[in-house]
Amino acid sequence: MSLSRSIGLITLALAAACGGGNGGGGGPGPTPTSLAKAATATGDSQVASPSGTLANPFRVIVRDQDGNPMANVDVTWAAVAGGGSIAPTTAPTDANGVATATRTLGPNAGAQTATGARAGLNGSPVTFTAFSEINGAMTIAASGPTPTTVTDTVLSTIPVAVTVTNHAGVPVPNVIVNWSVNGPGGGVSQAVDTTDVNGVSSVNWTLGSTAGAQAVQATVTGLAGSPVTFSGGRAGNATQIALSSGNNQVGPAGSALGSPHSVIVHDGHGNPKSGVVVTWAAYQNGGSVSSTNPTTGANGIASVVRTLGTAGVNTDTARANGLSGSPVGFTDTAGAVVNLSVQNNVFTPSATSVAAGTFITWTWTSSPSNSHNVTFTSAPTGTPLPQPSATSGATGFKYTTRFVTAGSYAYECTIHSSLGMTGTVTVTP
Repeated sequence: MSLSRSIGLITLALAAACGGGNGGGGGPGPTPTSLAKAATATGDSQVASPSGTLANPFRVIVRDQDGNPMANVDVTWAAVAGGGSIAPTTAPTDANGVATATRTLGPNAGAQTATGARAGLNGSPVTFTAFSEINGAMTIAASGPTPTTVTDTVLSTIPVAVTVTNHAGVPVPNVIVNWSVNGPGGGVSQAVDTTDVNGVSSVNWTLGSTAGAQAVQATVTGLAGSPVTFSGGRAGNATQIALSSGNNQVGPAGSALGSPHSVIVHDGHGNPKSGVVVTWAAYQNGGSVSSTNPTTGANGIASVVRTLGTAGVNTDTARANGLSGSPVGFTDTAGAVVNLSVQNNVFTPSATSVAAGTFITWTWTSSPSNSHNVTFTSAPTGTPLPQPSATSGATGFKYTTRFVTAGSYAYECTIHSSLGMTGTVTVTP
């Protein structure tokens, strides 16, 4: 090989190694790196009516790693909050690196957002905000104090107010506001009002007479925050107490009655009143109550379990100072109790005589291995047979029944009647 040929080959190799050719560029070309709002005329923060199309498009710019705008890079557009649409959904950047899309707003007032995005680029997605206003108004909100539960000791008419503003928070006058109550009874001073120069609409809300939760609403259809709800309620003062249930029961002396003694407390509007302490006490012939200071519940009722004292008339009273109807009296009858035993296949005693109105209690005292029952086989003419007992072999099991009609009653253990396990009760007037 000639010297000149060898020198030429070496020169070409060195040029290639040093990146020669194509202006010295053998490496990668420009790469999309960042996404941002265009420097001018971005289209952000425009205002339009609901469902209207914004006058100016949103604009983003794509730049490479050296900060130069890049053409022909696809940007994806999407409507995010507030509904509506944006078009096109995909747009390439132009020669200035700018991609554009036009936003059509959703049907309601409020801030509405859209994004332009390109996966992998710094700054993506880019968010744009537009403001939808109805006759210049965007938002309605409560102003002034929020009502709470009131009682009859304070005014039951409450002023409530709302403020209507645009997207910049500036009050908007002459907006029609509709007011309505939501709850039992009550009303507002006017059903329709117009905002004043301060963007405020106010009415007087009169609570209904029914206790419990009540509400009033201010509505401007389409505005963000509509309807505005004010919650409150009425809790009238307790004014009266009355007997609810449980009076005139009959039970064995010394035993708890089957139904509680109950009173109910109302306010001046006839609503049940909770949280009232009632003072309770047993009187004639003794006995007791399960609580001496029960409190009325949400239904206005306070209750106790009455345990009877000695045989005869038993009374107890429920008191609530200052309330009409207090004290409330209860009268019950405690019957005398005669105890018989059930043991060794025998009723002891097998023949018993008691006065009318007496309770007889049979108590199982034999081994649990022996099962017995008390089943009546006859009663005075025209008198239904008393309900039979359950069959049990448990020591301590009891069966009680009351005898009111005079005459003779016969009974047996159906399991051991053949062994003579029978008995009689004679009831005297």
